[in-house]
Amino acid sequence: MRFQRGEENVSAILTPELVRKLRELRATGWSYARLADEFDVDRKHAWRICHGIAWGWVK
Repeated sequence: MRFQRGEENVSAILTPELVRKLRELRATGWSYARLADEFDVDRKHAWRICHGIAWGWVK
């Protein structure tokens, strides 16, 4: 069985649209802590998303 990425994963909280919004808000100056609270993810995960480590295929 292959690991499912993105919203195909049953544990996924985010969608590609939410990932784009998260990155957009970060570009306007939101902190990782604020993004984490807003999107209900860990602060480290918010950082990984913004740096393209997680959800890197979403542009």
